[in-house]
Amino acid sequence: MNIKHAYFLAGGALLASVAASGARGQTVGNALPSLTDAIVNGQVNLGVRYRYEHASQERPGSILHEANAHTVRTNLGWRTGLFHGFSAYAEAENVSVIGNEDYNNTYNGKGKYPVVADPDGTEVNQAYLAWQGVAGNLARYGRQAINFDNQRFVGDVGWRQNQQTLDGFTYQNTMLAGVTASYAYIYNVNRIFGEDTPNTAFANTGDFQLDGHLVNVQWTPNASTALTGYAYLLDFDHFDAESTATYGLRAAGELRLPQVGVPGAAFLYAAEYAYQGDYADNPGDFGLRYGLAEAGLRLFGVSAKAGYEVLEGGEMGGTRALQTPLATLHAFNGWADQFLRTPAAGLQDRYVTVSGVVPNCGINWLVRYDDYRADAGNNDYGSEWGVQLSKTFARKYTLGIKYADYDTDAPAFIAGRPDTTDAAKSWLWMQVKV
Repeated sequence: MNIKHAYFLAGGALLASVAASGARGQTVGNALPSLTDAIVNGQVNLGVRYRYEHASQERPGSILHEANAHTVRTNLGWRTGLFHGFSAYAEAENVSVIGNEDYNNTYNGKGKYPVVADPDGTEVNQAYLAWQGVAGNLARYGRQAINFDNQRFVGDVGWRQNQQTLDGFTYQNTMLAGVTASYAYIYNVNRIFGEDTPNTAFANTGDFQLDGHLVNVQWTPNASTALTGYAYLLDFDHFDAESTATYGLRAAGELRLPQVGVPGAAFLYAAEYAYQGDYADNPGDFGLRYGLAEAGLRLFGVSAKAGYEVLEGGEMGGTRALQTPLATLHAFNGWADQFLRTPAAGLQDRYVTVSGVVPNCGINWLVRYDDYRADAGNNDYGSEWGVQLSKTFARKYTLGIKYADYDTDAPAFIAGRPDTTDAAKSWLWMQVKV
C-alpha cells in the first residue's frame, strides 16, 4: 500500500472515530478539548546535528582518496495534543552536504573514495496517527521509528544522518505490571540511503517492501532486570532469498553488590539466543543460530564488560549466514562498519568494552576492542579498536569525537567483503535538540 493512501485512510478513520466517539478525553474546564485545542497545545521538536566523518581504506586498488564528509541533519517535527485519545505527529528531515562531496554516498559516482552512507536529501521522516484512549494501550499507524531491545534485530539506525523508519501499524500494551507487549505490521522500510538512490541491490536499496510481523514481549520484574521474547517474520517482496523468520529470548540487567562496599557496584550481564530460518517464498532451506554472552563489573563509576557474540554461518554449502537487515548495525561488531552484512561463513566477535564518566566534568568515555573470526572454519577476519568521548551540556547540546581502526587478516581484497581491507574512521559531531 502506498504511504499516501495509508495516511488518507488513517485520516478518514480518525475523523469517523472522533465523530462517533463518546469516549472521554482530556478536559479544558468542564468541556472536552476541541480539535483546535489539541493543535494549539501541540509541541515542536527540533534537532540539528553537524558531523564530520573521515574514512580511509587500503583496498581495493581503485580507492585512491580518503573520504571527508561534512553533513548537517535537521529534523523538524510537530506533535499535537490529545483529542478524544487521538494525536498526530509529523516530522521532516533534511540532510545537507557542506562544501565538496568528497565521499562515496553509494550512488554519486565517486567510487574512488571510501563509502560514507550519508546522502543528502529531504523527506518525510515520520508521519503517524496515534491512539491512547485506554490506559496502557498505544496504537500508531503511519511512518515511525521503531526500536526493540538493544536494536540488534530492529532499530532506527540513529547513528547515520538519515534515520531508518518503518511504514505500518504498531500496538503496545502495558496493562500488566512490568510487561510491555508490542506488535508491529510493517509494509515498507525507509532505509538510510534515501528516496533518491537508484541502487536496487539488497544491501543498498532505498526501501524494502515487505510483509513484516514484529512481536516483542518484555517483562521487567524489577528496575534492573529485563527478560524478552521475540519473533520477527520478514517476507520481502523483491528479495525472496532474504525472507527469514527469527525467534529469540534475551535477558539483560545488573545485580547490585552492596557487600563490596562501593556505592553503585554491580555485576552486569546479558545473554541472548535466537534461531533464524527460511520464511515465506525463500527458496533456501536453512536454520541458523545467534548467541550472545556478556558479563562485566561496575566499580567506582567505571563499567568493564567482556562479550562473545556469534552469528552462525556456513549453511547451504557455505553460502548462507544469519543476517539482521533491520538492525542498527553500527552499534555492533565494531564502529568501522566492516560487518554490516554477515560474511557467508558467519561471524564470531570476542570483545571488551570499558566505559565511564570523567569526574567533575561530565565527559562520557568508552574504549572497545573486538577480535573477529569466522564461525564456519578457522579463518581469522581481523581485529579493531575504538575510542569515543562525548559531553552533553544543558540537556540540549552534545559534542562528541570518535575513532575506529580495523586491521584485517585477509591477504587480499574480496569484492563485497569490506572486512578484507584495513580501514580507519573518525568522527566529530555537534548536536542540539529542543
